[in-house]
Amino acid sequence: MANPFIPSIGIGSTIVGFIVLFIIYLLIVGFVLWLAGEIVVGRKVTFGEALAVAGTGTFLVGAVISFVQGLFGLLIGLLIFLFLVKHYFKTGWFGAIGVAVMAIAVIVVLTFVLGAVLIGALFGFPKIF
Repeated sequence: MANPFIPSIGIGSTIVGFIVLFIIYLLIVGFVLWLAGEIVVGRKVTFGEALAVAGTGTFLVGAVISFVQGLFGLLIGLLIFLFLVKHYFKTGWFGAIGVAVMAIAVIVVLTFVLGAVLIGALFGFPKIF
């Protein structure tokens, strides 16, 4: 039974919210993978290829991690992600590992820069009210 003190938003709003957040997630991860692929892989990597890796990888790695528990599931998920990068970016195993490492570096730098901008926007601008 639902708690009468906690309002419910309904299943339709929940599904729409999930879809919107998933699209935002795909765009962010796709951008990070695209930028990492541009840096590491010698040929031109398209944003569509990066979105394909992000979308396919999300479902496949998520399924493997949920069905195969523990460290073994994480290792299989990592191998699946590396295989997807290798396949879509048309590179070797070392190139796929390089893209994965560079994607981590890009997301760390991006998080730091956006965090610094947010802190500057919150505390650096004069207050109007």
